[in-house]
Amino acid sequence: MDYTKKILIVGATGLIGKAVAEELGGYYQWLGTYFSKKSRGMTPLDIANKERIKEIFDTESPTHVVYCVNLVGGVDFCEKNPGSARTFHFEGAVNIARECLKHNSRFVFISSECVFDGKKEVYEEKDKVNPLNIYGKCKAEAERWIQDNLKDYLIARTMSVYGWDPKTKAPNAVMNAYFTTLKGDKVLIPTFRWSNPTYVKDLAKALIELCLSKESGIFHICGATFINRYEWLKKTFKFLGWDSSLILPQESIPKNIVLRPHRISLNTDKFRNKFKTRLHNLEEALGMLKEDILMENTICKVH
Repeated sequence: MDYTKKILIVGATGLIGKAVAEELGGYYQWLGTYFSKKSRGMTPLDIANKERIKEIFDTESPTHVVYCVNLVGGVDFCEKNPGSARTFHFEGAVNIARECLKHNSRFVFISSECVFDGKKEVYEEKDKVNPLNIYGKCKAEAERWIQDNLKDYLIARTMSVYGWDPKTKAPNAVMNAYFTTLKGDKVLIPTFRWSNPTYVKDLAKALIELCLSKESGIFHICGATFINRYEWLKKTFKFLGWDSSLILPQESIPKNIVLRPHRISLNTDKFRNKFKTRLHNLEEALGMLKEDILMENTICKVH
């Protein structure tokens, strides 16, 4: 156990937060927070409550903070609920970052490809942001505040994060399709949306390596395979032995869809050149996902 560091995971009950906590395990001191999903060993936190944030920092004195907060419903929910989107993705991040500044804590903020407009296919860290939706605008605004006010910070932009999380209240693309087909329902998956699916355990390892490094600034972290969402889900279902006949292609862009970059990739050369964590391709990641599912099923049978 490294007692020189204490890592605060804000939003530790979500897909990314849980993966970060699992990766830290017993190697480092860490404390996770939850909002509505109570979890044993973690502490409650409303990121809008500045007094509660101050209390946690004064009591725990974290040396590093990883901001993993997200909203159920993602981009679509944020567009319909701009107040909540701003609270979670900008104001909450700033509230935490201010305490990091006071306590000399290193701040890691998870951002998104949605800070870009998708007018080109591949984006580097230095490219100008131009978000198309509320979610992206909140992330971009938070990025700007962090860069203007903090010296010791990391902004990790990622995309299409997925993992095995059957108890989730905020399903990722894989889990959402799984839950839908489990009921015997068909699910339309867009062929027009292209991205780099990112296995959550790769992201968690990368975030920790970033967090504990001496680097600062913006890094792109995503999977190695560029693929459209329909092919991604179809391959995933076939690999895992699920009924892929219920996965149907959606060829045309709906008129009422929330604006977002539809064909976009994040260049990860900067991260790959500086760090050891491997960002796997889809086939490799699906093998690890299958192991996760088998492991959980084994644990459930034992208990």
